Amino acid sequence: MAELDQLNVATTKYIDRNPALRDAFFQDDPLLRFEKENLKKTYLGGTLVQEGFMYQGAPSGFIAKGQELDITEKQVEQACAFTPREIYANITLSLEDIKIFNKGPAAAFDLVKNRVTNAYMTLSANSAIAQYLNGTRANYVLLPNGLAEVCNDGTNASWDGATYATYGTITRGGQVGPALNSVPVNVNGTIEYNTLVENYSKVSFGTNKPNLIVTTPLGEAYVEERFQPQQRFNDATTAQFGFTGLKFKSAIILSSRYAPGSEISGNQSATQTAAAQANAMLSASTGGVVTAYPTLTSETLWMLNARDPWLRLYVVDDPLFGGGFTGFKVAQGNFKVTGQIALAFNITAQPRYHKQLFGITG
Repeated sequence: MAELDQLNVATTKYIDRNPALRDAFFQDDPLLRFEKENLKKTYLGGTLVQEGFMYQGAPSGFIAKGQELDITEKQVEQACAFTPREIYANITLSLEDIKIFNKGPAAAFDLVKNRVTNAYMTLSANSAIAQYLNGTRANYVLLPNGLAEVCNDGTNASWDGATYATYGTITRGGQVGPALNSVPVNVNGTIEYNTLVENYSKVSFGTNKPNLIVTTPLGEAYVEERFQPQQRFNDATTAQFGFTGLKFKSAIILSSRYAPGSEISGNQSATQTAAAQANAMLSASTGGVVTAYPTLTSETLWMLNARDPWLRLYVVDDPLFGGGFTGFKVAQGNFKVTGQIALAFNITAQPRYHKQLFGITG
C-alpha cells in the first residue's frame, strides 16, 4: 500500500451527496416515455394478444330496379397475434459490501438502491432500443415486434436493410391485401419540406393524423436548420410528458439517441454511447450471435399516430413480470447475492397509420 502524504493523512474527503451519482451513460427516449404514459395497456393473460382489423368492404354497388343482389358471404375481418416478450436486468452484490462497508454515515450513497435504479434504467434503455428493431428475423425473435417491422410492406427494405413479409403472423399482400402495409421511404439525401408534407399526408386518415414524429438529434437538427428560417416550425411542449420539440402540423418532432442513426450505429465503440448499450443488449439477447447494432451513416425519422388503438404498449399485470424485483437470493456457496428486474411486454401497431423515413444525410 502506498504511503499517504501529510495532507491526505490529516484531511477527510468532501463527497458531494446531492446528487451522489450523476447519469453519464443513459439516454431518455421520448417515444417509450410517451407510450408508458399514454398508450399502456394491461395484458391480463392468455397465450397471445389478438388485435382484429377489417381489410376490405362488403359486396355493394348501385343497382337497377329488380336487379339481383350479390349476397355472397365475404370475409372482411382478420386479426394479428402477438406474444409478450420477456426482458430482465440483473443485480449481483457481495453481502460483505452491503452489510459491512456500505452502511451508515460512511456510505456516500446506498449501493443497493443505486444498483436497483441502474437496473431499471438499463431495462428501459434496452426496451427503447428494441422498439426500433424487429421481433421476427433470425436472432431477433426474442425482441418486441418493433417499428422496422411495423413500417414495412414486405417488398421495400426498412432502415435495417430487411423486408418483413408478415406482421402479427399475417402475410402482407396475401388475403388481406395492402391492409398491413406501410411503405418505407429511403430519402437517400437531404430532407426536404415537401418530403415531410407528402409522407405526413400518406399516414393521415380523416381526423387521425400523426401526432408524434421521432428522429435522431442530428435528424432534428437537419429539419430545424433547413426549415426554421422559413418559420414553418415552432417550439412546442408535449403537455403529457414535458418534452419540448418542433411543432409540425398536428405533430411534435422529438429526438432520441436510441432512434436508429449515425450515433447508435454499430461502428461506434465509445463506452458511453448509445451504441455501447445497444451492442451489449443485442449480444445478451442473441447468445452472442449478434454483437453489434447495424452500421448507419444516416438518420431515421418516424411519423407516428401515437394514439390508442393505432399504437399500444402491452405490459403484463403480474407484480413480478410487470416490472417487479425478485428480491435478492443467495447465488452460490459464498456471500454473493443476486436479484433480477423482470418485464414482459410487447408493442403493437396498425401499420398504415405510421411511416418510416431513413437515409437522411442533411
